[in-house]
Amino acid sequence: MTGLFNNPRRHLRTLIKQARKEKDPDKREKKYNEALEYGHGIEKKLEHDPDIAFIIGTIYYIQGDPEKTLEYMDKTLEIGMFDLDALAIKASVYLNLKDKEKVIECCNKIKELDPKNKSLIEIEDELKKI
Repeated sequence: MTGLFNNPRRHLRTLIKQARKEKDPDKREKKYNEALEYGHGIEKKLEHDPDIAFIIGTIYYIQGDPEKTLEYMDKTLEIGMFDLDALAIKASVYLNLKDKEKVIECCNKIKELDPKNKSLIEIEDELKKI
């Protein structure tokens, strides 16, 4: 059990897996909140770790909080500016907010890094629908 706490990323991911497996929506939400609490607890100590910011942002994405999701994806990109997954999540959030300009901005950055990115193709297809 000690090994989990020696690797905070792994422990945070384990908490998220436990939340995903939970069938009861209230219990699942509680598990996600526990994961967020743990993530925020280690965030300052690991402030230069883009994975921690990304994982926290992903929890907010799952919970449907676009502002917090964008905040943490921006933190991820400040640390690791070439994170395609963070860019794709940002584009998805902006797509849900129907902010075409921001979606296009994210897609252009993804294109620069990986023009054949699968997420890019899916997002651009969805963008045509709004």
